[in-house]
Amino acid sequence: MKNKAVVSTLICCTLFPTVVLAEESAADETLQAGSIPGEESPNDEALKDGSIQGIEQGLSKAELLTAVNVPKEEGRFHGTLGTNLEVEQVRRDDGINEGKVKYTFAQGSFRHDDLPGWDFGFYSGREYLYSGDLFSASYDRGTNAIQEVFVNRNYGFEKGNIGWGVALKSESIDERTTPEGKVFGSYQITDRLDIHGYAMYHVEIKQNRGNFNYWELEPGFGYKIADNSGAWLNFRLQQGEWVPKQGAKELETEWIIKPGVWYSWGKLSASLWGEFGKFEKEASATGAHLWTETYSKVGISANYPIAKNWRVFGETSYKWQDFKDGNDEEFGGYIPVFIAGINYSF
Repeated sequence: MKNKAVVSTLICCTLFPTVVLAEESAADETLQAGSIPGEESPNDEALKDGSIQGIEQGLSKAELLTAVNVPKEEGRFHGTLGTNLEVEQVRRDDGINEGKVKYTFAQGSFRHDDLPGWDFGFYSGREYLYSGDLFSASYDRGTNAIQEVFVNRNYGFEKGNIGWGVALKSESIDERTTPEGKVFGSYQITDRLDIHGYAMYHVEIKQNRGNFNYWELEPGFGYKIADNSGAWLNFRLQQGEWVPKQGAKELETEWIIKPGVWYSWGKLSASLWGEFGKFEKEASATGAHLWTETYSKVGISANYPIAKNWRVFGETSYKWQDFKDGNDEEFGGYIPVFIAGINYSF
């Protein structure tokens, strides 16, 4: 659920571990799609995004870079508050043309000097789902209110850290409540190379419809090229099963390779990254193929301070898709995304 404006311990360890270990670690989805996982039609892109893919934490890479560059402030209570706007357009050769405008009203992560190793935070946002193109859209697909609270506990040692976290999320579009737990850690192999990763499990409880039971593993490596640059390579495996109160179970599996590089020119920081993967859905009982998506996604992110405690950030990405449905019909699609926002740190 991608969604918080600052980095909690988990995301710090998994995306920019070299940078975070070089500085003091600042303290990870909301569901991105606003769709309803588990619906009967496997041809619905929103369905797929609303389950496995939409679960990924909704932090843009630019937001993560802002956390790395947060100035240290006096006082015992520290944190970051932020807001952003996200626009996503889905176009497919089978006739799907729709999107969403997502407003993050407020999101934040906080820590206190008297509670070392702890961070906690919240997310509050709303998605407006539309049909057609953005500038001639018909907002006829509903809205989705998203809320989340989370807490993480991190234990540091000489060359790394381990920790755990819990979260509770809700979404209005399908009356969904999602308890979640995770463990994470990192280890500095050399001065430049580290290994990091996390494991997460949650259950999406949809009133009167069923549950989506989901787990996710993401190990990776970070490499410090120089004091102002680095790279990462993460690998994700995730699987979930839709268990309806009526009807057949469906099993969803996805793997992703996630490379990236980052660079800082002083105040300005930026990253170039990619996600390359495959998503498959099948009937749990028979193993019959229902849906396959192979995709490549590239993005660029940046952030810049406009005042001592304020940073603006932006991100744009483009995703190429190739689909095969349950009738073995093949077609393509693409998804451009744009994000812009501002964070305040104290």
